[in-house]
Amino acid sequence: MTTSNAEIGWINGNARVEDLSGKFLAAHIGQIALMAFWAGAFTLFELSRYNPDIPLYEQGLICIPQLARLGWGVGSGGVIVDTYPYFIIGVIHLVGCAVYAAGALYHSVKGAAVLSDADVERAQKFHFEWDDTKKSGFILGHHLIFIGVACLLFVGWAATYGIYDPTIGEVRTVGPSLNIVRILKYGWAVPGFNPFLVDNLDDVMSGHLFVAILEIAGGIFHIVVPPFGFAKRIYVQNGEGLLSYALAGLAVMGFNAAYFTAVNDVAFPVELYGPVLEAKLSVTPYFADTLEFVGGHTARFWVCNFHFFLAFMMLQGHLWHALRASGFDFNRVPQALSSITAE
Repeated sequence: MTTSNAEIGWINGNARVEDLSGKFLAAHIGQIALMAFWAGAFTLFELSRYNPDIPLYEQGLICIPQLARLGWGVGSGGVIVDTYPYFIIGVIHLVGCAVYAAGALYHSVKGAAVLSDADVERAQKFHFEWDDTKKSGFILGHHLIFIGVACLLFVGWAATYGIYDPTIGEVRTVGPSLNIVRILKYGWAVPGFNPFLVDNLDDVMSGHLFVAILEIAGGIFHIVVPPFGFAKRIYVQNGEGLLSYALAGLAVMGFNAAYFTAVNDVAFPVELYGPVLEAKLSVTPYFADTLEFVGGHTARFWVCNFHFFLAFMMLQGHLWHALRASGFDFNRVPQALSSITAE
């Protein structure tokens, strides 16, 4: 099923390059460039507004607290002692943005529109057709391996350089333990994932190591082993279906991140993000039970809300594309509404 000729206007997004694997790649590299630009530009913007005389969590910042908890420029008690690393990191992201943008332009203008026609044999291997589940598994496997390696790099950073530990108020090296029982208690050993139970950074890094191993192993599995029969039967084999799956995963992670940042003060220290948010159940004339998080407009509040609303929009995108993947035609909605109004 192709949707490149759907009359949805600008909402179509990447649908116009759905059947052009080279242009599809260019669009995604361009999106990475935009994310790198945001990270770099916003870090420098926050640095220009940073005031050492005001608590960090009261300045409406997002990027600097994230960098501080990773051990950059932070001293005893969570006090910022050096802002130069933030400047360097911001510039590096902007340089990375330029590199990604150059790659996106190359694949858009000069690269092969379809990767199977590329001059480089390695690039040809990443050409895909939506009904080729084996190639989809091949590409998915590479994605998982890269994510797993990134996770391992984070574990290595914490074990060698160190991250900020609010339990002692210092930056310290944090090595992961290999106690599988402690790792599993946060997810499978108790009903649901409970961030209140995560009370030390050693377990946090152990969880990252565990996830990294799963991702790398899963990546190798998907590259080597073709999809099973049941997966082929339930997998919606078109661009809309793939996008709906991806958005659903992002929505789940976003909601989880919103909850975690709201209530956990180990991975997100009070010194950097402000007090944990309290869940308050209130009764109003129109809504009998309203659940809201109370905690002031701190960095924790902004990060939590950012993740929540972004996850909410991802969920809406998932529903939109899932319906389109199933054959629902949104072009018929205005017509149907017009006929109902006329009646």
